[in-house]
Amino acid sequence: KTKNVQEAWTHLTDGYRYKMSILSEYNQAFEKQKLSTTKGVFNKSFFQKDIGSDSKVPIFIIGFVRSGSTLLERVLDAHPAIVGTGEDSVFNGRLDQIRNSIVQASMTGNPLDLRKAVRDRADEVVSEMRTRYENIESNVQRRSEDDRQHVQPERFADKMLTNYFNVGF
Repeated sequence: KTKNVQEAWTHLTDGYRYKMSILSEYNQAFEKQKLSTTKGVFNKSFFQKDIGSDSKVPIFIIGFVRSGSTLLERVLDAHPAIVGTGEDSVFNGRLDQIRNSIVQASMTGNPLDLRKAVRDRADEVVSEMRTRYENIESNVQRRSEDDRQHVQPERFADKMLTNYFNVGF
């Protein structure tokens, strides 16, 4: 509000330098290894036939920075049956539980146990997406008559670019 452009640039530059000083240096070899490992794990033989969720509810937007993912989420969110849930992925804080459950079920040797574990975890993810939407909706003040005719969404878009690590789930 002071319209002091020089001071604004000074603060922006200081903020940039601070942020860069606390970030670790980009390690291309590490990132390549991580991608290679992910591709090696999530191959065609990762899950046995008939294991997985048939749910069409979640839409996971994955990709890289500046690849158009925000535009895609906004376009999807404009559809009355789809809601964009932002960049706070439903997987955040749950991956250990999901992985442990699937690994434990796979160790029984019974494909039915693995199928049930995967479907149960997938159902929990969909349920959490619905709960997040309902929490947001309950906090939004209705502003028009059109809002009263709002239809419950059928699908939810989860935009977390690093979700490509969870593609196999």
